[in-house]
Parts: sequence; structure tokens; C-alpha cells
Amino acid sequence: MLRESNMQTLTWVDKTMSLMKERQLEACEDRLSSLPDFSLFDDIDDTQAETLWACSFDAQENPRQRELHTIDALRGMVMRALPAEAALLSVAEHQLLERLLALEGEAELMDAEESGAAEALVRRLWCTISWDEEDRAYLYLPPELLLPLQAIVSSQPHQELRHAVCRYDAAIRGLLYVGGLLQVDEALRHLLDDQLKGTYADHPALGLRFLRTSFDYTYDERGEMLLLHPGLAEPERLLHTISDIPFMTAALSEDILVGAVNGMLPEERPLAEKMYRLLAGAVRPEITLAEAVEDLLMLAKQGVGLAEMNEVLSSLLTVRPTAAMLEGVRQLYLMTPRWGTMRSGVVQ
Repeated sequence: MLRESNMQTLTWVDKTMSLMKERQLEACEDRLSSLPDFSLFDDIDDTQAETLWACSFDAQENPRQRELHTIDALRGMVMRALPAEAALLSVAEHQLLERLLALEGEAELMDAEESGAAEALVRRLWCTISWDEEDRAYLYLPPELLLPLQAIVSSQPHQELRHAVCRYDAAIRGLLYVGGLLQVDEALRHLLDDQLKGTYADHPALGLRFLRTSFDYTYDERGEMLLLHPGLAEPERLLHTISDIPFMTAALSEDILVGAVNGMLPEERPLAEKMYRLLAGAVRPEITLAEAVEDLLMLAKQGVGLAEMNEVLSSLLTVRPTAAMLEGVRQLYLMTPRWGTMRSGVVQ
């Protein structure tokens, strides 16, 4: 998902991972409310084709394409790409699709976390979304796609590709945890060459779409796309501290790789566990204890100053920080591996 807001003018209290995630989800829900309330497979005519095209991923990816679209042409485009696109859904999209298929094409969104996946399925021109009087959101998959997708998802080739794609997804998340950001060109090359080469899903455009729907991303000063860890508030700040953005240039130990994939390096775990014990029962009710500890850990990984981290700590609590809490934050600040100081890689 595109990182749309400029964080540089905000204080670190407003640039915690939990708040950035909340703003991302709110922006996504606003976009969902503006999407068409009719499906490509409804009884519509060509006058509505441009409305659907304008909200699609294809229009976003081909902004210079100037032609009038017809409903039949858009339906044909969707059906031809269906097997490859289903193989390259984000993990969240695929989970939501499986629920749609199990529920015969209609599913209530369970929480705000599913809004990004729902938006992506709508922009693929597969689904529509609506709200009831209690403001509950429902996603609909038309019958014309239900049976074809059931056949695709249950096939052996699809399941083998999804296994490879999910492993790749986990590896990229681990690398982002280690390094903070990655160049999209290199990530896409490894996806195409190592996972998809020779398969029916070997499509650069759909591979790039997978990366854009699976990870936060932004653009640097040269207009090059970067994948971001969701806790990285200021990619510009990190870019200025490193000479290049390595990808698979050095092997990580198995412990580091497993820890990164699971969301915490081995040396970070005792620091985080200590903060769990210190903050238990003192965190504001609108956030969880896990979110509070993660917010502080992400600040340490970005090299945020100790005074700013203490300010963020105070904002997370319903009480004044104790001396033990401040000491815990100091240890986080001193001992957490920082982004820009480790070369990222993957064990082949």
C-alpha cells in the first residue's frame, strides 16, 4: 500500500508504528467508500465501463493508456488474467478470497485489517463492497467468478505456486525487518527469477502488483520505488545514512533470519520481554501492550533519540513512567540493532 502521508513534519509521538498503521487503514477505508457500488459482471452497459476502468489496478499501472473501454473487453481482460492473478494475490487477499469462496461469494469484513485486501480485490475488478445500516462492510464476488476461482484455487499448480509465493513473502518481510527498506526492482527480479520463472504466473506487471498490494511502499527522490517496513516512519532519513540498499548480498544466520521473519531478532527478544513486564497494566486502553512495546522497538531501530523515545513512552501510558520503565527504554535505545547498520540477505 502506498505510504501517502508526509511524516517529516510530525513529532515522534505521532510517528509510531501503531499510529501510522491506523492512518493507513483510515485512508484505505475512505478510498473504499468512493469505489463503484456495481460489479463488472452486473447488468451494466459500456457507459459504466470507464468508471470501473478508472478505479482498477490496470488504469493505475497504465495511466497513459487512452482508449474507450467496453464491458466485454474488461470482462475478457479479467478472465484471461484470472489464474495468474490468483496465484499472485497478497497473503491477506488470498485469505479473504478463500473465505469468499467458502461462503459462496459474500463475506463480512471482520475488522479494519481486511480493508486493504478488500480494496485490492475490488481494484482487480473481481469484487464490490457495500455497507449496511449498522455500517458493517460486506464484500461480494460475482457468480461468474465464483466457480472459475474455486477451480483455480483447488488446483495443484495453484497450490504449488502459492506455497512458493508465501515463502517469498515471508523472506521479504524478514529482509524488511533487518534493513528497513528494499529496492523494488531487485525484489521483483528475485520473485520472477526464483519463484515464477517458467510458470503461468511469470508476469512482471502482476509480480509488481503483488509487491504493491503486499507491502508498504514509497518513491525516493529519483522516483524509484522502495518497499518499506511498516514501522519505518522516515525512509528519507534512513536513505541518507546508507551508501546503498543491499538485498541478497550477504547470508544471514539461521537464527537472525527466523527471528526477522517472526518479527524480532534474537538479541531484541529479552529487551522486548522486559518492556512487556514493565508496561503491563499501564498502557492506554486504545492500544495493546504488544503495540506499545513494538512502537518503542521500532523507534530504537530507526535510531530515534533517547529523549524522543521517553516522550513516546509517556504518550503510551496512563501513568507517569517509572524509573524502571525509563531504564528499560534506555536499554532498548542502546542495545537494539538499528536499520542501516546491518547488511540484509537471505539464506539460499
